[in-house]
Amino acid sequence: MSRHGRPHQPRLGDSARDGGAEVPAPADGTAPEHAAGPPGDPGDRPGSTDPGGTTAAGGAAPQGGRVRVNDGTKVTPLADDEDLEEVPAAGGRFSAWRRHRQERAASRTLTASRLPPEDEPARAGSTAVGATAGGTVVAFPASAGARRRRRRIAAVLGVLAAMAVLAGVLFLSPALAVREVSVRGAELTDPARVESALEDYRGVPLTRISKDEVRDRVGRIPQVRSIEVLLEPPHHLVVALHERVPVAAIEDGDEFVVVDSEGVALMTAGSAEEAGVPVVTGGRDVLGSERFDAIAAVLAALPESVLTRLRTASAESLSSVELAFTDGRTVVWGTAEDSELKAQVLRELVEARGAGSGVETYDVSSPTRPVVR
Repeated sequence: MSRHGRPHQPRLGDSARDGGAEVPAPADGTAPEHAAGPPGDPGDRPGSTDPGGTTAAGGAAPQGGRVRVNDGTKVTPLADDEDLEEVPAAGGRFSAWRRHRQERAASRTLTASRLPPEDEPARAGSTAVGATAGGTVVAFPASAGARRRRRRIAAVLGVLAAMAVLAGVLFLSPALAVREVSVRGAELTDPARVESALEDYRGVPLTRISKDEVRDRVGRIPQVRSIEVLLEPPHHLVVALHERVPVAAIEDGDEFVVVDSEGVALMTAGSAEEAGVPVVTGGRDVLGSERFDAIAAVLAALPESVLTRLRTASAESLSSVELAFTDGRTVVWGTAEDSELKAQVLRELVEARGAGSGVETYDVSSPTRPVVR
């Protein structure tokens, strides 16, 4: 009995007083077959044999290896790395000893006892990934973190592949190619001229069309002040025009050139009536001058109801702008200052005392004190 209250483990070669049982040897002097083990194990551990063939307790032991007597009748060969040690008492030391034994047992189960033949096919479910001398190495399953990393990498690669396919469809495929060009808001402008300027975009995917480039191309048409580009999938390119507003006509020989407030030529007309806007006296020489800028600012401020009734507009100086109606009535405007207020006052006077009222002159040079003569 040990000091912990546990019976001693019998060992081969112990005397009868220790409860051990001797293992008889064969008559020819050789070690029993079941007691054979790897030779050369050092004899400094309990139950081991020394080179002379005796155990550490002094008894005789079978030659060629170490054995353990289990119940006095059964003998078990011991491996080289197996130790006979006394089980400690319960408590912290016992827990550490048990954990150590479990780790050793687990490490021994990771290596198989034999190698499969080279020509033997791999069995389903096998986890063996390699072999070493004396055993087959068994692969551990991948950790959860590694599996998550692989899934994330696979997801990222899938997204990149999908984006590449989508980019190819949008930028290279004819699925979104331009097949129809529409022009809206064209009154002074010939729509065919705009379509001709955008002819090169037919067959080009909508995603590759730059709105700025379209504006540059259409902006070369003088009647267009600005444009709005609309891309309507799958094949429609729409251009909405914001045209310049004609405010005056300049006499040029036998024709009349219609211009906007900036003096940009928009169209030509055969007569002043066909032009539909007041004629600025002075011919083309007046274009670009300060006098034309003052006249243009006055005409741009007039409402359409008054502008369409005017025949001519002139200015001897920047402070003497005058307008003439088609029926002979005149308007003394003065400077181009307060043109918005002057235009509102003139409209009220014309509507209150129009043609047939005997009024020949409307003086709005001082809009707060207009004079009618």
